[in-house]
Order: sequence, then structure tokens, then C-alpha cells
Amino acid sequence: QNTDVLNTLKLHIGMGLKGAVREDKSLDIQVRIAEINAEFKRMLDAVSADMAEGSFNEERMTELMLEKRKLENEFNQYVGAQQKQNVAKNRLDEIVTVLEGLANHPMTFDDQLIRQILECVVVESKETIKIIFIGGLEVSQPLNA
Repeated sequence: QNTDVLNTLKLHIGMGLKGAVREDKSLDIQVRIAEINAEFKRMLDAVSADMAEGSFNEERMTELMLEKRKLENEFNQYVGAQQKQNVAKNRLDEIVTVLEGLANHPMTFDDQLIRQILECVVVESKETIKIIFIGGLEVSQPLNA
């Protein structure tokens, strides 16, 4: 019922999502992969044209293949992180919608609602519990005696 609590919850969950964002270098990676592909093509064209002279640089080709493989792995990590971020943001939007729908209703325990927004509650000690929301946000809460 307290809009301040709802706004604080949204703020903290949103900050948790933004904290996971890292600099996106995926465009730079794609450009470099295109450059490597272009160099591969030039090398293969040169080998085709100069087959009799044997100007194939195997060492350079190996370096380029290794760099390309590394860049592709890094790019896939960016894509995976972005997908996880989108899933978490969508889940946050769902949680906020549920909570906003409850803002003007008397609060009673609703097991179904709790299961929609909480992953689990962990008892850390006699004085503290940790609440883990779906989406990964964790909040430690002292227990009042």
C-alpha cells in the first residue's frame, strides 16, 4: 500500500539490472571479423593467382583464424549477456505491473503473488534473512525481535 516502498523496490531492482551492463563492443568486434574475412579473401585470391610462386603465408592465416575464433566467442558472450538482460528487464516489468496492481488494495498474504515475484527466502542467521527475487536481485533484511 505504501507507494514509497513500491518506488524504492522498483529503483533497487532497476539498479541491479543496470549494474550488470558492461560496455558493448559488439559492433567493433563485427567490424574486425569483417576485416579478417576480407583479408582471408585477399590471401586466397593471391594464392589462386600466384599458385606457381607459392606465396601462401600459413602463419598469418593461422593467426587470423585464431583471432576470428576469439572474436566470435566474445561476440557470442555479448549477445548472451544482452539476452539475459532483456529477460531480466521483462521479468522486472512483470513484477512492477503486479505490484502496481496491488498498490490500492489492502495487503493480505497471497501465496500465488509471492510465488510470482520471489525465487526464495534464505535464513542467514537468527537476525537476518536474504530475499531473492525472480530475476536475481537479492536483498538482506534484518529481523526485528
